[in-house]
Amino acid sequence: MCGRYILYSDKEERAIKAIVEEVNKKYHTAIKKGDIYPTDLAPVYIPREDRQGIELALKKWGYAQHFKKKTLLINARSETVMEKALFRDDFMNRRCLIPAIGFYEWNEQKEKFRFTGSEELIYLGGFYHRQTEGFDAFMIMTKPPVELIAPIHNRMPVVVPADQATDFLYSTENAIKIMTENRVVLKKELIQGEKQVSFIV
Repeated sequence: MCGRYILYSDKEERAIKAIVEEVNKKYHTAIKKGDIYPTDLAPVYIPREDRQGIELALKKWGYAQHFKKKTLLINARSETVMEKALFRDDFMNRRCLIPAIGFYEWNEQKEKFRFTGSEELIYLGGFYHRQTEGFDAFMIMTKPPVELIAPIHNRMPVVVPADQATDFLYSTENAIKIMTENRVVLKKELIQGEKQVSFIV
């Protein structure tokens, strides 16, 4: 399960800085720096309304389940997303890409690992739900892990190659294909001295 990802690290990433500055200017707000947690506002890429390219939008991480108190859905299994009534329409019509420096996973000993790509940015595959009030909500999709992650966790986020970003957003058929592939090479780092922080979702 992807329960936290990195928008900023301890470095000055130019690509992320440009994304944050654009969203802050567009929405007249200030995005939180550092790690992104469920319920946080974060920048995502969505298709332009004129269907020409992609644009940045600000959305909130997690679907609130109003019929279940204190329940927040933050991930959706990519293998079954077309079968779930709650997700199907959003996945088919409102996919998004979540730009990140990397993401975290924890093993059974609660050790924390950071995964990053070979490039400055990675893109996590997701979709969003339109809200009648406030910001739209987004989900991050997960899939079975690659060999690097498998010893640590049995799930990982869908990571979309940068050169397939438009294909993922504009074509459901291509999105389904991209989700089954593992083209993005990841790097692993153990975060020393940190154990998993528990929070209710």
